Amino acid sequence: MVLLRNLLDRARLRLTCSGPKLLCAHYLIALVVICGLAVVVVGIDQRHLQAETLAEREFLQQLQWIMVAGAVLVVLAETALIFLPDQRALQEHVLELRESKMQLEHLNAQLHHIGDHDALTGLPNRRRLIAVLERQQSHRPGAGQTFLVVGLDGFKSINDSLGHELGDDLLVAVGYALRCCVDDEHIVARIDGDEFALLSDEPSEQILQRVIAAFTDPFDVQGRRVKVNASIGYMTLDDPDADAMAILADADLALQTAKDAGGHRALRFTSVLREDAGQLQLLKMELPDAIRNGELEPWFQPQVRLSDGSLHGVEVLARWRHPTRGMLTPDSFLHAAEKAGIMVELDHAIWLAAMRQAMIWQNADLWRPVISLNAAPDTISDPYLIEKFLLSLRNSGLSVDQVIVEVLETTLISGAGDMAAVNIDGLSECGVALELDDFGTGYASLSRLTQLPLSGIKLDRSLIAPLPEHGADSVVRAILALATELGLHVVAEGVEDTDQAQHLIDCGCAVGQGYGFARPMPPKEFLGWLRANASKPVIIDPDDLALAGQA
Repeated sequence: MVLLRNLLDRARLRLTCSGPKLLCAHYLIALVVICGLAVVVVGIDQRHLQAETLAEREFLQQLQWIMVAGAVLVVLAETALIFLPDQRALQEHVLELRESKMQLEHLNAQLHHIGDHDALTGLPNRRRLIAVLERQQSHRPGAGQTFLVVGLDGFKSINDSLGHELGDDLLVAVGYALRCCVDDEHIVARIDGDEFALLSDEPSEQILQRVIAAFTDPFDVQGRRVKVNASIGYMTLDDPDADAMAILADADLALQTAKDAGGHRALRFTSVLREDAGQLQLLKMELPDAIRNGELEPWFQPQVRLSDGSLHGVEVLARWRHPTRGMLTPDSFLHAAEKAGIMVELDHAIWLAAMRQAMIWQNADLWRPVISLNAAPDTISDPYLIEKFLLSLRNSGLSVDQVIVEVLETTLISGAGDMAAVNIDGLSECGVALELDDFGTGYASLSRLTQLPLSGIKLDRSLIAPLPEHGADSVVRAILALATELGLHVVAEGVEDTDQAQHLIDCGCAVGQGYGFARPMPPKEFLGWLRANASKPVIIDPDDLALAGQA
């Protein structure tokens, strides 16, 4: 019995493990055998009818039963060894397929969720947000929903100073706080590193109040209280023709404009922002060619010693002689240059042109010039600043004591402040004087004034304009006293009348600059002014001031 069972198992294994072609051959052989036995049975039956003796008939009848029994055995063997095992294997395979299908559907659902959600915060991502906006615009165009894009101010500095792990936890906390600002049926998504988007049916004033309130208190992150501010760009979805990508781009444009304006504010998108962005992009594309073609030129504004009216120096100011738009002032194109990343090239082009002009005056024996050059934060933080500056100075023929570099307060607190400090030290060691520009409007600490080798400061015009009012007078006198203690000379910007000039003299300010003395002039015009005023005291002429105000 054991041997027979082993033989049957081996036979069944061979049959059921055979390939489809061999399995079909087994079925075909079994069918041929059965048909052959059936033919034999029929033949025996015919011979049984023709048999002459009883013994022959009985033999044929027994043979017939044997053939029938053989056919039945073949059928049973085929059923037991082939059909039933194959049926069970098929059922098992069907069950495996069903389980595989369920696992595949589960994995597809997980992949779909991963594709539509942010891995860090668990919030919907940009892809999911765009799909929701597209569905919203197709089903409820112009429904008046409020769409906001929220960006964290200074998040990079948090990552750099406190670590990326804490930064990630802060993003999770911010996402949760924003999720609490809207109802469950509304969407809050993380669309970029530190940017989130909200879509709500509520009026913009209500949702804005809650979002702003969410950033009032510090966030509790890893046992620390982290204060972070946010800028917001928002809009109302009232244009049925706007697509999702355009909506997201417009809101993000409002956000970036709010950040560029100083951050920690909310700004509604308007078509003017898009127009301004288009103009900015156009200027960014035109500026590199303008620098190469010499369209950027230096203008000069005199600086006068208040005590005797003698010419102290000139500040170099950039102007763009645009081929189609005319003369552009720095406020029209400097932001575009910063965005285009070409402030270093722009500054050096202006510096070199100004040095060459100054050498013309010196060669003409009109005046031994002292020029003040403005350095943007990117420029003062350029690792190659000193080499480029000294090369331009040597090519121009000027001495190091004829050039002053003005740096902004914001340069001293920027992320590249260390490189700026190195360059300031290097320029000072080369004999170049440095002044802190627009003092009183930025955030420079007093400790930085003592740590850096500065030679002077320039008082911003916003401090000079209210003079001689008591409040402005007190601030100016305090700054002048501080400068005296630190050994710094002071240049007052925005001097426009004799009362301001006299008050600055009484306070002990050495140098004044402003429309009261002269407005900024192009090189040829300044050459005429220089010939008329280089050898005599410069005084404030009300008539000249009126003309300057009209210019």
